[in-house]
Amino acid sequence: MPVSPVSFNEPARADLPMNARELYLDHAATTPVDPEVAERIAQVQGDCFGNPSSPHAVGRRARRVVDDAREQILAALGCPAAGLVFTSGATEANALALHSLSRPDDSTLGLIATTSRDHDSLRAAAAAHPFAQNALLPLDANGCLDRQGVAVWLEQTGNDQPRLLTTTLVCGQTGTIEDVPALLQVIATTAVSCDVHTDATQAVGRLPVAFSSLGCSSLSFSPHKFGGPRGIGCLITQPGTQLRPLFPGSQQLAQRGGTEPVALIAGCGVAVRLASSRQQAEAERLATLQNDFEHRLIRLAAAAGIDAQIVGSGRPRSPHLSTIALTGIDRQAFVMAADLVGVCVATGTACASGSHEPAPALVAMNLPESIIQAAVRFSYGSTTTPDTISEALSRLQPLLQECGQRAGLTGS
Repeated sequence: MPVSPVSFNEPARADLPMNARELYLDHAATTPVDPEVAERIAQVQGDCFGNPSSPHAVGRRARRVVDDAREQILAALGCPAAGLVFTSGATEANALALHSLSRPDDSTLGLIATTSRDHDSLRAAAAAHPFAQNALLPLDANGCLDRQGVAVWLEQTGNDQPRLLTTTLVCGQTGTIEDVPALLQVIATTAVSCDVHTDATQAVGRLPVAFSSLGCSSLSFSPHKFGGPRGIGCLITQPGTQLRPLFPGSQQLAQRGGTEPVALIAGCGVAVRLASSRQQAEAERLATLQNDFEHRLIRLAAAAGIDAQIVGSGRPRSPHLSTIALTGIDRQAFVMAADLVGVCVATGTACASGSHEPAPALVAMNLPESIIQAAVRFSYGSTTTPDTISEALSRLQPLLQECGQRAGLTGS
């Protein structure tokens, strides 16, 4: 049965009635910090301020906090023997994976394949890699990796070159879920060696994620997507993997230099543990909210003369995200207008905010331009309730009517 959401106070506005609050439907960008996580961070900041590399008692206490959090995270993700490197975020974790797995030594030019569903941190790192050739693989009509395209890429490359295929478990632009084990089966049939890095930033906490079951070479995520702190990310690797550090140093087995942020690491451990324990119930709750919001928004849009379509509806999607094209309505104008009535939504990933370019995955899906230019992302999380959905739709209804009239889609 669905459970009640974790309760959070909205900073500086919790005393306002629902109809006067900002309604946050952009949880795919970031999420409020869980109170238990915040409490743990504050406690560690005060009690374990030491440098975890210091040999004295204060340093050893800090080291135990880091080690306990590492064990907590790996256990929650079903891979207690895997490697784990803490980074400044998922962007750095992605860059470290590409830097290491595409070219494990200095002898060979590496090959990297990315897709338009990947986060810009992956695509940009691959494009800028000085010692690897970059290929952009095609997507299918639902925004997932085209498996035939994967096979063709593998067959066209020589077996003597190290290869890395990047995947995104849940697309931040459409919410569609990639079948990573099926991709690994495609690779296995080609008899070509290829590492697979999976960006699970939009998946951890929303879907059951077990690194050992996925079978990929590495996996990245950041806890700020599910109630954890910002400024910390994780890269999980197969046991025995030795990474090529982006920042040399003796810390973290010489795989990532720099003093570990003990309090953020502790907060990350708590966030992963909580998200894992709540995942099934929370997924059921969010799926109910997602279904309700989508159906009601489509009806309201239709009443305003607007054809609303769910992008990626032909494939399994994460329950926390809906990308809906309001045909005939400019996506950026709609997002700004929604903000003026206190509903926070997005046109795509937060890292691309302010960009006039459409979401790359939607372009790669070969969708009609009318869909691409009208796609708006709504995303749900721990603070989203049925009342949030109803109030948001109440505020958006007159906006849809006005948009429809201005676009000439409905009568005045």
